[in-house]
Amino acid sequence: MDNERRTGAPALARGLRVLELLADSESLSLTEVAVALDLPKSSAHHLIGALIDAGWAERDPATMRVTLGLRAWEVGQAYDGAQSLSQRARPFMDAVRDATGETVRLAIRSGADQVCLAKSHGTHKLVFDQRIGARLPCHATGLGKALLTALDDAGLTELYGNGELEVFTEHTRPDVASLRADVSAARARGWAEDDGEYILGIRCVAVPVFDRVGEVVAALSVSGTTARFSAEQADRCRHELQQAAGELAQRLGEHTLPA
Repeated sequence: MDNERRTGAPALARGLRVLELLADSESLSLTEVAVALDLPKSSAHHLIGALIDAGWAERDPATMRVTLGLRAWEVGQAYDGAQSLSQRARPFMDAVRDATGETVRLAIRSGADQVCLAKSHGTHKLVFDQRIGARLPCHATGLGKALLTALDDAGLTELYGNGELEVFTEHTRPDVASLRADVSAARARGWAEDDGEYILGIRCVAVPVFDRVGEVVAALSVSGTTARFSAEQADRCRHELQQAAGELAQRLGEHTLPA
């Protein structure tokens, strides 16, 4: 079980292995799962039961054979949607990069985090480079706050509660009340920013991207060092980002993303 040793989480590794087996088969019996994972039938039974309870697998009551569940389909659809979004965004991201020389990022929100989907690399060396797939906290990043404009005050309270927020630098918004004010201002003007809120010396400007029904589905950003990222450069980047986001929104309106 090399995969189990790498993850350090045997139950998780076995659950993922069951999903892989189900993806390669129409259905599996309890015995087949037990043999494939070299487990006692009782352990395989508990593992399958947990996957069924979470919606990742389903059991046919007539045959007692197990198949992939609805949750697996939902996650697959979400992945397809993210891939489609990043592919459609690419030419608009490249246009911003070419106009500004800066690295452009595309992100979506996952809970209280923003997740980088794609990047167009600029000509300037980056002090901090969020890799594709990496998560960063929404409340301390321009990209994240652009994504949070999709939520009203009640939605922000549901996400964060009313308490304190994790502080990364002296500029991080320390509580939900100050975050609400930031997000409200970003929503009103159509763009968000952070100035050293996650990493001191890094400034980021970001804009939301809307789908065909006017919902925020992603955000685009440009960032750089505060020493180089002047107010004039920030204004230029905002203009280019807003134009790119508008053109991308128009394209998303012409093509239906997977649900």
